[in-house]
Amino acid sequence: MLESMISKIPSQRPSVQSLLQSNIMQLVSVIEKSNEEKESQQSIEQLNKENNELKTKYQLLEVEKEQEKQRALSEIDKLKEEKIKALSENDKLKQEKIKALAEKDQEKIQALVEKDKTIAVKEQEKQKELQEKQNAQSERDLEKRRADTEHAEVIRLTAEITRQNQSLLSVPSSLNPNMLVGIIPGPDHVIQQDNKIIKTNKGRESTVAFNPVITSGIVRFGGFLEKHPNCYFSFGIADSSVVFGSNEWPYVGENKKKTVRYDKDGDLKHIGDQINGNSRIYENKSVAMEPVSVINIPSSIRFYIYLWDNNSQFTITQFENVQYSSAKGGIEGQKIVEWGKEWKK
Repeated sequence: MLESMISKIPSQRPSVQSLLQSNIMQLVSVIEKSNEEKESQQSIEQLNKENNELKTKYQLLEVEKEQEKQRALSEIDKLKEEKIKALSENDKLKQEKIKALAEKDQEKIQALVEKDKTIAVKEQEKQKELQEKQNAQSERDLEKRRADTEHAEVIRLTAEITRQNQSLLSVPSSLNPNMLVGIIPGPDHVIQQDNKIIKTNKGRESTVAFNPVITSGIVRFGGFLEKHPNCYFSFGIADSSVVFGSNEWPYVGENKKKTVRYDKDGDLKHIGDQINGNSRIYENKSVAMEPVSVINIPSSIRFYIYLWDNNSQFTITQFENVQYSSAKGGIEGQKIVEWGKEWKK
């Protein structure tokens, strides 16, 4: 249309009527198009409305469907709970039954245990009674063997003492206190003046053995103690091989096995237990020793004394052969012991 309007040839240009008609048509076309668009918009709105309604219905259906599902699940859960409850009740009944059976079995076991315990107690009492009988019999047998042994020992010792006494009938009384010479380990601690042994105020203790060595017979050694209130005084016999040290007890080390001593309190000591029952040694009173209650003494011995208190002294008044022991005829409670053996009370 525009090209024809600007044509250089007038005859080819459109007329006014044509132009008008053309504009009207365009206007009609625009109006129609506008109406169509309006109708289309209304259709869209209607479609949207219908779509929204469908969505709403769908959502309602979904909600109802979910609610129905939940109701179904709830029913299922309820059925499950009822089933579990029924099973629990059944299990409870089973447990009660098992418990009842266990209690019954426990009662049976307890009854068996009590029965076994009673049997065990009776068996123990029986064994105890049997053991007591065996112990009593063993004690009787042991006592009999001990009595037989002691009787045999008494017979042997009596025979030996009798033999020793008989062998000494011809022994002359040729010994005297003036013959004794003290073997003094510490001259500063103790001195000898004739037949007197004096402890000085130096040193702690002194043991003095005497020559001559005794090799046969029964010899009595005695004297009296002065200025010695302490109970540690003792005198005794020692194997001739013993050497006493300065400031030493007479029974130190191996000397214990080679000496027998008579303590001031009256105990006789060697190896093992001390033998009680002898008389106590008092100051200024004579005391003497005859080694006849100890058998199997060495073939050569010395007498010795032991002083503890400073300035104390022992005066020897007896050193002589005797034909018979002063204990002849026996002493009540007398006990004969053996040199080199462990003594028992």
